[in-house]
Amino acid sequence: MAERVDRLEREIVRLFKVACRANRPDVAEHLLRALETLEREPGIRDHARCHCALMEAYGELIRSH
Repeated sequence: MAERVDRLEREIVRLFKVACRANRPDVAEHLLRALETLEREPGIRDHARCHCALMEAYGELIRSH
């Protein structure tokens, strides 16, 4: 299960970056919320890895502005 969640997370980060670069903040916001939701899931996977992906998305958000 954790491997599938990892793949899902990576895909969400990828799509988040695409949305930012396509100037679609509405879509990017939904994807960011999905990453934040994954981070709050207790016990599914390594919290540090999820936090890293969320920080990557936040960094992309900062760079795009």
